[in-house]
Amino acid sequence: MVRLRDVTAVVRRRFLRHRRLVVAALAALTAYSSVQALAPPPPPTASVVVAARDLGSGTRLATSDVRLSAVAPDDVPDGAATQISSVLGKVLAAPMRSGESLTDRRVMGPALVAGYPGDMVAAPVRIQDADVVGLLHVGDRVDVYSSNGDQSVAARRVVAAVPVVALPSMPETGREGALVVLAVSEDAAALLAQASATTYLSVSLRP
Repeated sequence: MVRLRDVTAVVRRRFLRHRRLVVAALAALTAYSSVQALAPPPPPTASVVVAARDLGSGTRLATSDVRLSAVAPDDVPDGAATQISSVLGKVLAAPMRSGESLTDRRVMGPALVAGYPGDMVAAPVRIQDADVVGLLHVGDRVDVYSSNGDQSVAARRVVAAVPVVALPSMPETGREGALVVLAVSEDAAALLAQASATTYLSVSLRP
């Protein structure tokens, strides 16, 4: 019993000696617990697929090209991809900046002409002058002309004021010119296909 009283006395003296520090620690712990209890829950987020780095048009997407990013649910773009596996192997229709959300309008496919009036289709055409194609941007409207190379015969306009929906800069060894994807009617697509099979195609930019 003597030893127990001695131990108790020692503990009591030490507590009294450091009571201010103990009280301050308990007060801080109580305040922290109160703040945590009153703090609002973290806002909800949604995951979207974004470009992991700057990407050029014609890029076939790999795991190193994309990543998931958390955004507010209201900030998720229409048609946004939410799983990386859903975009692997797809080809970009236009350049993307790092961090930009990947949507169905960014890749080659039927969604390229979504929102255009009528039964529009995406028609890829090869333009003879690749330097001219380099001046175009997605959303530009162009006229397409066909020519057989005879300078004595005027070029014929095939379609007028059609929108550019993609500029896929995919390398094609041994081919001249560059591809442009246009949103056109099915009849216009047939005219372009016929003209590209027998003549050279060129474009002029509409104001």
